[in-house]
Amino acid sequence: MEPKEIKYKTNFFSPENALSFSTDKLELFSENKLTNSIHKDEIKDIRYGVSWIQGIDFTIGRVYCIDVGNKDQDFIKIRLRSLYGVHKMKLGNKYNNILDLLYDFYINNLIESYLIQIEAGTHLELAGTIFTNEGVNLKPPKSEGFITWEELNTRAYSYYFTLASRQQPDFYKAFTYLSDWNGVLVYHLSQRILEWKGFKQ
Repeated sequence: MEPKEIKYKTNFFSPENALSFSTDKLELFSENKLTNSIHKDEIKDIRYGVSWIQGIDFTIGRVYCIDVGNKDQDFIKIRLRSLYGVHKMKLGNKYNNILDLLYDFYINNLIESYLIQIEAGTHLELAGTIFTNEGVNLKPPKSEGFITWEELNTRAYSYYFTLASRQQPDFYKAFTYLSDWNGVLVYHLSQRILEWKGFKQ
């Protein structure tokens, strides 16, 4: 896969930044100087979403947020801020382009590696949830938090999604894409496993 680069500004007055995507690392440059670099194999934490800028009486803008962290708690934080709708569509498209490249270069491979581990019998912890070949535990280490894949129900909304028991709908766990580290990975991983098990919803 050929390396890619996306240039962006957090706001109109901020310096120009550049994200460099390659098969072995993610790099952030500010004013042509390298400010942070995370190796692909060290990526551990991901979250993204849109936060709102509140005025006195109404919402005056939005911030497109993307955070990527490694095992050493080193983070690359991307912010694209629009006030009063200025460049809202342009920034939204850039936000989506960045996410597409993150998935193409890193996130899809990360999910595949998790699937291989779970298929091999590993108990994988992600966002406070344990994934196994048999099901998920929403409240580890308590055994009563366990739900088999056949019994698992998922619901996705604009800003969050839930994992729940079909037999006990009131027993569920919610993950917010923007605030919960790796909530998006839990979503994609659970969907892939349900499909793999033949329980795709």
